[in-house]
Amino acid sequence: MTLFEEFQWRGLVFDATGETAEAVKTPLVVYAGFDPTATSLHVGSLVPLLQLRRCQLFGHTPIALVGGG
Repeated sequence: MTLFEEFQWRGLVFDATGETAEAVKTPLVVYAGFDPTATSLHVGSLVPLLQLRRCQLFGHTPIALVGGG
């Protein structure tokens, strides 16, 4: 199973072009950003973290950004 097929199986893909499925076959750097001003992470933060982990399992490089201005 490819990363794109995994995301489709989990219901995480609503619409995509054929190039999307091909693009994730090569190693990519993927990131997700989080707001450090919140008192804690919540369940809405869990989904991007899980997706970063899945990307890592398929050979991509995940980056979790914690920013503040």
